Amino acid sequence: MAKRCLIETCKREAETYCYHCSQDVCTKHYLEHKKSIQEQLHPLIDEVNSIYDRLNHGDKNRSKSFPHYFTDVYSQVDQWRADCHDHIDVVYHRARSQIETIVKTHQNELTQKVISNLESLEKMRQQLRELLKDGDVTHRQLEALKRQLEEFKKKEQEAIKYPDIRIITVKFDIEKHINITTVDKHSIEKQQQVKCLQKSPSNK
Repeated sequence: MAKRCLIETCKREAETYCYHCSQDVCTKHYLEHKKSIQEQLHPLIDEVNSIYDRLNHGDKNRSKSFPHYFTDVYSQVDQWRADCHDHIDVVYHRARSQIETIVKTHQNELTQKVISNLESLEKMRQQLRELLKDGDVTHRQLEALKRQLEEFKKKEQEAIKYPDIRIITVKFDIEKHINITTVDKHSIEKQQQVKCLQKSPSNK
């Protein structure tokens, strides 16, 4: 016995099985179902093309510009860089000031040594002028002046003792000074929203 089309109000014989409605239908209703499915394809194509155009043009251009969040991140690391430079400058000027103090102290000591030597020589010159004027120098006086001159020359030949300044620096380890991590902001915002809802009076 031939099957009837299972569409209501249709009295035709079924000629095929329609996977669209999972029923045995006649040719007319099968073609109608086929046309209906085909017509649904065009809106789907239009929607896909629309999304593609948006991604290919609008979003592509927008991806070239940084969101405000990324701008803040760059600002933070730039500020950290500036703070590090400022800190290094402070430490540098303090170290340089310490070195300058040591150098000035050494220079003052050398100057005082020269002044002392000049004073000693001036005394010897004064003694020699007086002895020359008197014209009555003794052997003992002459030998004493010779010994003074030899002692003076020995001091002059002594090597200058410069301060042994040593600079001990600590290597700047970037891994100990900055750490970059990523956090899902949407998850944080969602957690904050949940906490706010839990604290709301209406939920008590």
